[in-house]
Amino acid sequence: MGENRTGVLGAIQAFCDESDPRVRKLSERMAEFYARVRGYDAYQQPSHLPEYWKPVLARIHEHVAAGRQCRVLEFGAGRTGFAAFLGDLRSKVAFDVQDISTQNLDYLRTQADNLHACDIRAIAKTYDVIFSTFAWEHVTEPRAILQHLLECLHAGGTLFIACPRYDFPFYLSPSARRLPRAERVRIAIWLMWRRTQTFLLGRAAFLLHTEPAALHGPWFIDADAVHWVSLWDLRSSLPAGYEVKRLRVPATGLRGRFWEKYLLMFVEVRKTSISGRSE
Repeated sequence: MGENRTGVLGAIQAFCDESDPRVRKLSERMAEFYARVRGYDAYQQPSHLPEYWKPVLARIHEHVAAGRQCRVLEFGAGRTGFAAFLGDLRSKVAFDVQDISTQNLDYLRTQADNLHACDIRAIAKTYDVIFSTFAWEHVTEPRAILQHLLECLHAGGTLFIACPRYDFPFYLSPSARRLPRAERVRIAIWLMWRRTQTFLLGRAAFLLHTEPAALHGPWFIDADAVHWVSLWDLRSSLPAGYEVKRLRVPATGLRGRFWEKYLLMFVEVRKTSISGRSE
């Protein structure tokens, strides 16, 4: 990718894409981090995210109304509260969850019909609905995982992703917060150049930060955001037969509306063709 330059671009040496050999080591280091971290939000109380789950629930209703059981997968489930959110629909949904952290597995077994404690790409089943809430920024191989998730959808199936996005000029992931200000400015300038390439030329980057703050000090929210998500990466990587739509969540005040419009990626990707994996 040409990141290993000197001088003014020296700040970007800690960034790469998933083809870089450093990604394997990054994955190992993050797995160690998740195994030992304490006080992590996703390991505390069950999540309750109705503003992100309502569109998922609407799609499930459509499948159930068609007279068949709906097959659903939540990846990066953490300590999900989605099973309770389903309410009366729970008996009509085959609900699978995926997570790699050992700290949530006992809890997840009580919530799902099937638990996949493995890399998401080891799942060979197909689903009507797949979703994640604030997990996409933590994956170390987003391009390959996106391709696999799309292949796991039935025709007419839907993938929902909600996560922060880092393609607004000079907005950096909290995982870079420990860096000196001058270095963060250099990263921001370089990042605008990379995002412009994706926006104008369709060259998806799926940038990964190999030295997130979580590996160098106490954890705080998104200190472990290794994948610097871009909506443009996602759009430019969808193959024929898929369409993407942005979804909205309630936001109040100028700051809230700005965050919702520019700093949040909440999308619905629908499979419109019959190509891809079959049963």
